[in-house]
Amino acid sequence: MTLTPAYLVDFDGTITTVDISYELAIGLAGEGYEDIDYVYRRKEIPIREWLMRTAQVLPHDMDLLLSKSLEWAVIRPGFNRFLEHALKQGSPVIIASDGFGFYIEPILRKHGIFEQISYIYRNDTYINANGNLEVKTPHAHGICTVCGNCKALHVVNLKEQGRAVIYIGDGSNDRYGASWGDHVCARDQLAEYSRKYNFDYSQWSNFCDIIDVSMPEIKDRSESSLCCPLGKGIKT
Repeated sequence: MTLTPAYLVDFDGTITTVDISYELAIGLAGEGYEDIDYVYRRKEIPIREWLMRTAQVLPHDMDLLLSKSLEWAVIRPGFNRFLEHALKQGSPVIIASDGFGFYIEPILRKHGIFEQISYIYRNDTYINANGNLEVKTPHAHGICTVCGNCKALHVVNLKEQGRAVIYIGDGSNDRYGASWGDHVCARDQLAEYSRKYNFDYSQWSNFCDIIDVSMPEIKDRSESSLCCPLGKGIKT
């Protein structure tokens, strides 16, 4: 039996029109965040370190953080139609996010689309026993310290199950998971990386564009990929 392709979808800036984690940081983070953002944008620290450091300067108030997340989240046009298409096609839609993560389910529930998502891989952000905001990364690579959530491993696991993977994203950190995808739907920074590394990709504006993308076959990306999720992680 041939399995239908799976969609592996980024959340912040992809399903939503803005990056909720970044909006929380620039809107609510206290003293010290400018330095964190500066070294991150200079690529001196990876996304996992950005999350850990930024959590320390955000308000330790989950009610406030969630309320602002729900207020600022706008679902990108066409997502509902895309979900209907995926359901009709029999393709799972899996979210993989490397943001703070806690707001994903509430946002999806608010917009009535949570039940249409097959699975969610995300980081955990919560108030710990000391009253501090803490980020846990249960889906991080065992050795590689770049990503909090190893999206490349999720892609590889789906392919090993016999599903081709269409990777959908927008940001620079999506490039690792996208490099393992059988086809990439890219916008913004991910589109730039897709051109740079010659990914098999389609440019998209809203999710209706993705409905028309042809179903790919499973391809061996072990040589062209940017990381080794079953090995040491980022290639040197």
